[in-house]
Amino acid sequence: MISITPVYAAVSGTGATDGAPVPLSSRFSQALAGSYVWAGKERDAILAAAHDPAVAADPARLNALQLRLEAYTKQMALSSSLVSHATKGIETLVKS
Repeated sequence: MISITPVYAAVSGTGATDGAPVPLSSRFSQALAGSYVWAGKERDAILAAAHDPAVAADPARLNALQLRLEAYTKQMALSSSLVSHATKGIETLVKS
């Protein structure tokens, strides 16, 4: 399942220490970096579990791995789609 972070939780830690507003581009960069880190860690954990003989021998753990892989795949497909649409939008603006 894809987790959705509440806005107040996501915004509370991104402010500058002096109380000055943080540009949207900085917030986007932080969110994107966090997403890349999560994706790398999740991929490594899924691959490690997939190569674990104990997981393959236990149907419950194997089902949990399949559900985790499904959620990861959906998250990557959504991220890829969003980046593709954003890129097309920027290309359209640059061409105008």
